[in-house]
Amino acid sequence: MNRNNLSVVTKSLNITEKMVLGTAQFGMDYGIANVSGKLPRKEVFSILDLAWENGIRRFDTAPDYGSEKVLGEFITDRGLQNEAIVLTKIPSLEGSSDYRKSIRSSIETSLNHLGCPVDVLFFHNPSDSVLLLKDPDFFENLLHKYSVSTLGVSVYEPKEIEEILSCQFDLAFQFPFNVLDRRFANVDMHEEKRYARSIFLQGLLVSRNNLREDAPVPIKKIQRDYQSVLERLDFDPVSLALSFVADADSVDYFLCGVETKEQLGFILSANYGIYKDYSELDEFISITDNKWLDPRVWE
Repeated sequence: MNRNNLSVVTKSLNITEKMVLGTAQFGMDYGIANVSGKLPRKEVFSILDLAWENGIRRFDTAPDYGSEKVLGEFITDRGLQNEAIVLTKIPSLEGSSDYRKSIRSSIETSLNHLGCPVDVLFFHNPSDSVLLLKDPDFFENLLHKYSVSTLGVSVYEPKEIEEILSCQFDLAFQFPFNVLDRRFANVDMHEEKRYARSIFLQGLLVSRNNLREDAPVPIKKIQRDYQSVLERLDFDPVSLALSFVADADSVDYFLCGVETKEQLGFILSANYGIYKDYSELDEFISITDNKWLDPRVWE
């Protein structure tokens, strides 16, 4: 393989120990490269079985995804209540007249759907996390009352971590991180609680051709130009994307979402050569409009 000036170090790594299976596709039509839509229950179970058989023990869900119930059905059906490690979220509290009541109701519904403890409970809306500073006793009591191990925040910008890191809780964080978006590489976070998401950028970084028909034109251009660069350098997009996050010092775990059992199998069998020098991609990154790396602007 022609890697030009890119040095590669082969490293033995049990990738599934760091992998978190995302479940957004299990409950809704999600992903810029998802052309098949929401998955049927049988396919969801097939994917989850393959994940479990290969050592994946962490699963990410949220009430807004509509996937808590089907994930809980799988966990209960397979008797994994004491083994599955589940991350879920508090939906946005914007417009709530009683945030305490809304949070308690959300937790109780999530625990009922999942049928197992929650390892990390993230604020889905990062601006809601200011409540941790304003009302810490309420959240301390939540951790004692409910089967929730850790609180966390799902963020989009480094400043959102800086604004809340001083609270009394050892927070977990979910943050966007991929070969094109490295803003969180040097942000201070608690170790063993750093969860990278958007590692494939909703499939944009690993799809060689098709995106959804309604994808914005600038997104289609980024995808086309990025894949052209990888083809010129003879890089496999999946192996590159996974290698980047798997050995990043700023990442403890990373989320992968899939639409089919075959996709998960491909990820599990990918070559995890650890790339140490990404300078070949610097020129492409420098001319990429960063705003298009945020899926919130794709609507």
